[in-house]
Amino acid sequence: MQISLEWLNEYVDLSDVTPEQIAHELTMSGLEVEEISKTGARFTDIITAQIKKISQHPNADKLHLVDVDLGSGMKTVVCGAQNIKEGQIIPYASVGSKVLNRKTGEQFELTPAVIRGVESQGMLCSQDELGLEGLQDEDGILILNNLKSDIKLGEKLENVLNIHEDIVFDVAPTANRGDEMSVIGVARELSAIFNKKLNFSPLQCTQDLHTDKFSVEIKAEDACKYYAAGLIKDVKIKPSPDWMQRRLLACGIRAINNVVDITNYVLLEYGQPLHAFDMDKLNGYLCVRRANPDEKIVTLDEIERETSNDTILISTKESAVCVGGVFGCANSEVDTNTKNIVLESAYFTPACNRRSARSIGYRSEASARFERGVDIEATKPALLRAMQLMVELAEAKVDGIVETGENKLPEIDITLRFAQVKRILGTEIAPERCIEILEKLGFQLLGKNDVAAKFKVPSFRVVDVYREIDLIEEISRIDGYDKIAPTLPKNTQSPEIRTELTLLKKINNLMLGSGFDEAVTSSLVGVPLYKEFFVSYDDAKAVKVHNPQSEDHTMLRQTLVANMLNTIKYNFSNGQKNLRLYEIGKTYFIEHETTEKDTGVCENRMITGALTGSVNNENWIKKPETDFFTVKGIIQNLIGILGLENRIKYEKCADIGFLHPGKSSKLVLLGKRPETVGFFGEVHPLLKDKEKFQQNVYIFEINLEALLAAVHISTPRYKKLPMYPEVQRDIAFIVPENVTHEEISKVIKKAAAGNLYNGQELFDVYQGEHIQEGFKSMAYRIKLQDKDATLTDETVDLQIKQIKESLKNSVEGLSFRE
Repeated sequence: MQISLEWLNEYVDLSDVTPEQIAHELTMSGLEVEEISKTGARFTDIITAQIKKISQHPNADKLHLVDVDLGSGMKTVVCGAQNIKEGQIIPYASVGSKVLNRKTGEQFELTPAVIRGVESQGMLCSQDELGLEGLQDEDGILILNNLKSDIKLGEKLENVLNIHEDIVFDVAPTANRGDEMSVIGVARELSAIFNKKLNFSPLQCTQDLHTDKFSVEIKAEDACKYYAAGLIKDVKIKPSPDWMQRRLLACGIRAINNVVDITNYVLLEYGQPLHAFDMDKLNGYLCVRRANPDEKIVTLDEIERETSNDTILISTKESAVCVGGVFGCANSEVDTNTKNIVLESAYFTPACNRRSARSIGYRSEASARFERGVDIEATKPALLRAMQLMVELAEAKVDGIVETGENKLPEIDITLRFAQVKRILGTEIAPERCIEILEKLGFQLLGKNDVAAKFKVPSFRVVDVYREIDLIEEISRIDGYDKIAPTLPKNTQSPEIRTELTLLKKINNLMLGSGFDEAVTSSLVGVPLYKEFFVSYDDAKAVKVHNPQSEDHTMLRQTLVANMLNTIKYNFSNGQKNLRLYEIGKTYFIEHETTEKDTGVCENRMITGALTGSVNNENWIKKPETDFFTVKGIIQNLIGILGLENRIKYEKCADIGFLHPGKSSKLVLLGKRPETVGFFGEVHPLLKDKEKFQQNVYIFEINLEALLAAVHISTPRYKKLPMYPEVQRDIAFIVPENVTHEEISKVIKKAAAGNLYNGQELFDVYQGEHIQEGFKSMAYRIKLQDKDATLTDETVDLQIKQIKESLKNSVEGLSFRE
């Protein structure tokens, strides 16, 4: 956005401040100044002249000899332009004048020249050679009498075109500061920064202008809070005055005619977008509504655009005439035949306006302001200002104002505690200075005492200021961040590495040591991503983005699985087939309403991983493929380093849409209230076919927050190694196939003597030949050890006998293999 220093000086006296100092202070306060440029003539010694005679060059077919009258004498110029005619008034440069090179844009000085044997006594100039643009559409010499009448010969060109020197600041307002997208808004900032008076008060209506000659209606109340229309009659369309054209041009807007220029002028001045309709094309009625299904519109650029339910339209009873707050339609355009005007000034809500602009694929100066948030209380004053200019510059007559909605938002009052200013900023700022800064910025002081002051937030700042900390930020940025003295933290406590970080480091080391690569994906996701990978989500608990950039970034994720599967798909598409990826990140759920102390959002740290392809290096002769037990082994190792082996139970899992119902499992954390903390398994065959995966993919996700909370940290103690050897015995038996390892393991552990039992290991499971259908063979290695003596065969045999008897009695249908 470009801001004219001349225009700023109208509202705050900056005559004693250098442009560089203004730019520095604005940038330090948060409004970045990207560039300072100087406007004015990029040429010297150019005057007006009239073409009296055009004759053919004797030695060139495409050149002419042009006799021009300078008002003080005649000159002959060699010229090759094809758009010149006798009688035209054009810019003339003599020897010694400075113009621009059309190819390089660099300035050069004219020297005497002989062209094809004929001396050229100067040069006729195009707008490119003068550093001008937008004055005429055709190529060739700039024809001045097409731009203005009553041009005197020999007059300086800068006076004819009203070119004045000015300083222009190219500023970049942040996304939450709609008030800074106006001259008045920037002037208010400078008033506070340099402690100068702001010479501005919004226009107020001194008489009742209400009329019943026209009616307006808001049908989309969520998109538009207030709508006003000024009725103006007997408008005379003509060029706007030089001072207005100069200011618009300095801000990067080309002058068109007085009506269009006035709307652009008020847009820049107040930051309030306006739109002018030809009243005679509206049939006395306008409404704000959403687009109908399959409705199409033709905008001012003569492009037919499709709409959606997100498109907010301004419409007559018959058809749409404008995309509200974005772009006008061609069927209500103001042209040279327009006599009566309806001037629109409205407040469109930021989120709805952005979606509306995106729905038609167009972003304008108006939508850039509405999506940041305009001042709803300036909507009517801006309309009055534009109507005032219409009367002054277009000889118009005001015929009334019609309005609907409420041009006021709920008031915000904030108490500022002076002690908090020092606590937060770490520096002392006098209470009087705090109050002075806030009042300069437009905050109204409601009351004060020795410890605090209460302020009312102005309407143009309700979007971004609503807490005490916001007031403190305003004070610090205007007083100057550079005034806050740097200090070192107090050395009152030795640094400690939290247990959580230690455990996370162990987990990362485990994953990296297991051949995994860490992935980082976006926390913002959309419904299309979830639907693509059969991932369910809770819409009621979703943390949604109010103003999303696209349908793919509408909410914060509730699981990392969709992102991980999308990453696998991307790698498959790029020829990567052997993958082990993991990510540690957060998920987000709304648990309760937001309060001043609590966002109401539950954030859980999760670990998600995916495995596919060969287990070993692809160059090995044997290439075992990843399977269910590969991913289970990873999970067991993860549980093991946290010391939670005895608190995790594996259960069947058949209710997760993206997992194979027969090759998946969920993890249950045992305790007083057992809870599911994760799952793992093979990707569902339907999803595999849909995404055209050529190989099986295995995925897992675990709630690290729950696991870390369950970890019991204790100091390791030295334990003497046993001096006597361990004895191992194998037993094998046949059991029904529904009997689990967990059941067998419990029986064995309970049957063995506690002082001798040293563990067990399942080393074989077999189904097939010689095994009855519906049964399976299981083989266990029992480990026994006495810490005080060497075990005898009699003792070992007794223990094995007890284990077998307990298994026989506890497991129905069990028979031992000899």
